[in-house]
Amino acid sequence: MILKFVVDFVDGQAVFLDAKETSALVSFCLRLLQIYSSHNIGRVMLSLSSSLHSDSQAEKYKDLRALLRLLTNICSKDLVGFLTDSSGEGSPDIAEVIYVGLDIVTPLISLDLLKYPKLSRDYFVLMSHLLEVYPEKVAHLNRDAFARIIGSLDFGLRNQDSDVVERCLAAVNALVSYHFKERLGGRGGLNSQLMESEGSNGKLQESISGHFLRLLLQLLLFEDFRMELAGSAADALLPLLLCEQELYQRLVLELVEKQQNPTVKSRLATAFHNLTSSNNLTSSLDRPNRQRFRKNLRTFLADVSSFMQIK
Repeated sequence: MILKFVVDFVDGQAVFLDAKETSALVSFCLRLLQIYSSHNIGRVMLSLSSSLHSDSQAEKYKDLRALLRLLTNICSKDLVGFLTDSSGEGSPDIAEVIYVGLDIVTPLISLDLLKYPKLSRDYFVLMSHLLEVYPEKVAHLNRDAFARIIGSLDFGLRNQDSDVVERCLAAVNALVSYHFKERLGGRGGLNSQLMESEGSNGKLQESISGHFLRLLLQLLLFEDFRMELAGSAADALLPLLLCEQELYQRLVLELVEKQQNPTVKSRLATAFHNLTSSNNLTSSLDRPNRQRFRKNLRTFLADVSSFMQIK
C-alpha cells in the first residue's frame, strides 16, 4: 500500500512541487527503495507456474508492478529536466535512485513473468524511458544485470503486442545511439559488453550493436513484421548501421548470395544499396537524417516484399 501510494503521489503531484520539495521527494523515494530492498530482496520472486490467485503471489505481483511504475515516474523527462535545471548542492541524484531500483527489479523479472501483459507493458515502458534518459547507467551495469535487460529486449521485440515492440525498438534506439555518440567522442560506449548471438557458422560473441543488427534484420525480412512499426524500426536500425557498417555489408552479401534466382538477387542487392544511399543519407543521427532513413526503410520493405516471400 505504501508503494502504491508513493507511485500515485509521484505521478499526480510531483509536477506541482518546487525544487526543494522535489528534492525531498526524490530523496524519500531513494530511501524507500533501500528499505524495501533490505526487507524484501530475494523474497519477491514469481514464476509462471505460481498462481497469481494466491494472496502472497498476488501481492508480490503488485509489488513488482508498483516498483516498475515508480521508477518510470521518477525517470520521466519532465522530472529529470526540472531537477537538472534547479540542481545545486545537496540535490538528489535521480540516477542513484534509478540504479538502486534497477538493482532490485532486474533480478526479479523473468521471461516467464513478461508473459503477463500488464507487467510486460509496465516493464518495457520503464526500459524505454530509462534508456532514453540514463543510457549510461544501464551501460555500466554488471554483466549479469545487463544481459538480463538485453535478453528481455530480445523477447519483447518478438512480442505480439505492438506497443511492447515499439517500446523495445525505442529502447534499442536509445541504447545504440548512446553507443554511437560515445564512440564518436573517442570513448568506449558499450565495447565492454558482449553478447552471444547466432551467426551463419553457429554461436559467436559480438558487440551489442552487432547483436541487435542481426536480430532486427531477421525481424524485418523473415518474421511477421508490422508495417505500422516501420518508423520506429528505422530509428533503431539507423544507429545500428552506423555502428556496424562492416557487419552490415557482410550480412547483406550473405543474404544476396543465398538467392538462387538471378533477378531476385539483383533486385535485392539494389534494394539494400538504396536503403543506405537514397535521399542523401548521411552518417548523422539528427532529425532530418532520421526522417530520410524512415522513407528509405519504408521504400525498402515495400520493394522487397514485392519480389521476396517475407515470412
